[in-house]
Amino acid sequence: MSTLRILGALVRLHVLKVFSDRTNLFWMFVMPMIFTVLMGMMFGGVGSGGGERQLPALVVSGGSEARELAARLEGSEFFRVEMSDTLMTEDRARALVQDRRRSAVLVVDPAYADSLAVGRPAGLALFYDSDRASAQAARTAVEREVMRLVSREGGRKAGGDSFSDARFDSLWTEPRFRIEAETLGRLEEEPTSALSGLSSGFQHTGPAYALMFVMMLMFMSLRDVVTERLNGTLKRLRLAAASPGVLAVGMFLGPLATGLIQFAVLLGLNALLPGMDLGDSPACLAVTVLLYTAVCSAFALLLATFCRTPGQGDGFGMTGAMLMAALGGLWWPLEIVPSFMRDLGLLMPTGRGITIFHNMIGRGWGLTQNADHLLWLAGTLVLLLVLARARFHRLV
Repeated sequence: MSTLRILGALVRLHVLKVFSDRTNLFWMFVMPMIFTVLMGMMFGGVGSGGGERQLPALVVSGGSEARELAARLEGSEFFRVEMSDTLMTEDRARALVQDRRRSAVLVVDPAYADSLAVGRPAGLALFYDSDRASAQAARTAVEREVMRLVSREGGRKAGGDSFSDARFDSLWTEPRFRIEAETLGRLEEEPTSALSGLSSGFQHTGPAYALMFVMMLMFMSLRDVVTERLNGTLKRLRLAAASPGVLAVGMFLGPLATGLIQFAVLLGLNALLPGMDLGDSPACLAVTVLLYTAVCSAFALLLATFCRTPGQGDGFGMTGAMLMAALGGLWWPLEIVPSFMRDLGLLMPTGRGITIFHNMIGRGWGLTQNADHLLWLAGTLVLLLVLARARFHRLV
């Protein structure tokens, strides 16, 4: 029997075995979408349940001028305004933002208006978290309102008694001319964090749970490899002129084929969700899916060579998949965890996979910008295949 026929038979048997079981189909396609929708609603605040979504806060501290400014900033769809009961120091404001307890804090000097009226430097300090889109929106709104105040004071000085606040407000709200600008495609200046470029919770949970359940499928194939080794199937194939290397490749390609089918179907279903976006680079998406699924299949094959019983295969498979899903940023984004946890997550294929998806969706990155993550996956794949073949050769 030729090598290609042996490989084809091994792949075909594995695919038929997986897809003939309705329970497998439920866990491959139904459960991932349930998790995607439910968790996406929690992440993105979509849906009608659960009450009104709590917006990130912009805290304003100061006297009457601060209250006037706070009133002008009300009504944003990106943040809510909180008026501080006491005058806040700049150190306190900085600490609130650094500890991520507030998105942004604006400290207005009580003598702000007097300083502005006599031409002295006016005290106003804004502290904001550059990784949060809400804080960036708060900064833009504050700059616009400060510009309005400065322009009004300049008009008062120039116009004297003839200056009209009502006329100024009317012209500011409805200027005689407008400049409209439209950005086509994605922003040229990418956000500091890819997460801030995501506009829907589904843009995280869709790829995240696809990555997680594909890995689970790969790792649950450990039992099949152990069972076929224990019942002598691999030895019989070995006697039928199939080398250990060919058997290892066949055991790798079978789960890879099922994983690619599963991934493609899940991404197709994800595309039906509101606000879903997979970026502007189909090539990067295809390479990422292929490399990630291949790494998971090779990892599963290597783990199977250390399992002595099918029960051990189930235990190693489920534990490994859950551990890498949690630490790799599939349950919660790596962008919101401490730096040492982020570094740990990037040591796993799950961390690299979800980071690439976030970069594609949030930043519009393609193959070139994600090259370091893709090369990491490719290098890991080669290493796992070499180790798996060596272990497989000793067992068969």
